[in-house]
Amino acid sequence: MMKSASACKSVGILLVTTMLICAAHAQQNCRNPNQNTGYCLSIYDCPILIDLLQKSALTSDERNFLRESQCDNGFGRKPFVCCTQDKNYVGLPTATPTATTTTTTTRRPQPTPFIGGDDQGESLLPREPACGPSSFLDRIYNGNDTALDDFVWMALLEYRERTGKLVLNCGGSLINNRYVLTAAHCVIGKVTTDVGQLAKVRLGEYDISKDIDCVNGVCNKPVIEIDIEESIVHPQYDANSNDRHHDIALLRLSKPVELSAFLQPVCLPLASVRSVINPNEELVVSGWGRTLTSRQSNIKQRLEIPVADQDYCKKKFSTKNINLISSQLCVGGEFVRDSCDGDSGGPLMRNKNAWYLEGVVSFGNACGLEGWPGVYTRVSDYIDWIVSTVRA
Repeated sequence: MMKSASACKSVGILLVTTMLICAAHAQQNCRNPNQNTGYCLSIYDCPILIDLLQKSALTSDERNFLRESQCDNGFGRKPFVCCTQDKNYVGLPTATPTATTTTTTTRRPQPTPFIGGDDQGESLLPREPACGPSSFLDRIYNGNDTALDDFVWMALLEYRERTGKLVLNCGGSLINNRYVLTAAHCVIGKVTTDVGQLAKVRLGEYDISKDIDCVNGVCNKPVIEIDIEESIVHPQYDANSNDRHHDIALLRLSKPVELSAFLQPVCLPLASVRSVINPNEELVVSGWGRTLTSRQSNIKQRLEIPVADQDYCKKKFSTKNINLISSQLCVGGEFVRDSCDGDSGGPLMRNKNAWYLEGVVSFGNACGLEGWPGVYTRVSDYIDWIVSTVRA
């Protein structure tokens, strides 16, 4: 027997009410570093702290306040914070030191910082969990298509042809709200004559054929197209060399970008979190480059590929009169499984609780040839240069 419309409405109200109760229950009460009561929820749902996180430069107290605001068992997308109206310490009591006592405060240390170390440059680079988030939406099971919120740090570079038309070519990775990391050959050299002058960076993209991307009823924000204030190529890169040593560059955006659930920076392998990359370890490359069926994919793609033996790779490329060095990482070498045209400058990543940028797509011998790994710039070898170059 069919239910009446009013009965169906009652069921719907009951379901919504139950969901709201569950959400409210999930938002556990907590105390922030000032011992004020708040709710433990996603930082993306806490405007006062997400605004603080997006500042181009944070004070030491602000960094500590963000670290110590973290909480467990929140609701929504990690990281969770104790959300109140506070954004810094307010009148924390400090015990008066005596001959037999030591100074104490109510601040509680947390193991995972939001922001980098005390070095001025490193403090501008985010650390887990303020970078490299994993997807929380269902993956699209269609070849190697990514989910809508996969790799939300990925950038597309736009070049201006002689006709004035803007075209997409290389990729890059957002490393904080002001800088994109890419390959040097995407900035200077043949790209300026073969493609055009680098003009803009596109962020928040998923499907380049659509203005607004929606998957299963979830939509991201419109893409951001932003001017480039400065292009900084590694000083040792030689655009005329086939070796492509030091193929890495930074793009300083004309203004800070507003971070969101669909636009976050990737983590960098800073010295404190760095680990060895082993042969046969699987890493992930992503981009909109050439596929088996088209010159360019509309939808952001991903591919798991194994790290190749470095000695084998060096010997292989030496047959092409190319001399590889330790700061170049070889990955892949399987038939039709490779980064390709248009992926240059894009990320090679590893997931260690958060996604880390381990390599920048540099070059290869064609695409997907058996026995020919792709060559990537090893990001960990350039952290000191990145830290010394970025500014607020």
